[in-house]
Amino acid sequence: MHLKRVEHDARGIAARLFPFTRPSHADQPKIIVIDPRVSFGRPIIVGSGIPTSAIVERYHAGESTEHLAKDYRRSPEEIEEAVRCETSRA
Repeated sequence: MHLKRVEHDARGIAARLFPFTRPSHADQPKIIVIDPRVSFGRPIIVGSGIPTSAIVERYHAGESTEHLAKDYRRSPEEIEEAVRCETSRA
């Protein structure tokens, strides 16, 4: 299961990791990625470059999921997954 969350480059070297964000390991979405070439390897929302830490700081400051989704032009599901990622790391 864990190895299915790793993407390899053309040479077969691990290039990106999609961390687990939920207690159950089966069939989790690949919305959050850790890529050493993007944002210094910090977790981000796939295809955006938005660090999950920036989202969760604003979320903890009282901003709603819907407001953050609109502000970042992402789906509410992506924002929720970013919050889950940071919460599970804490």
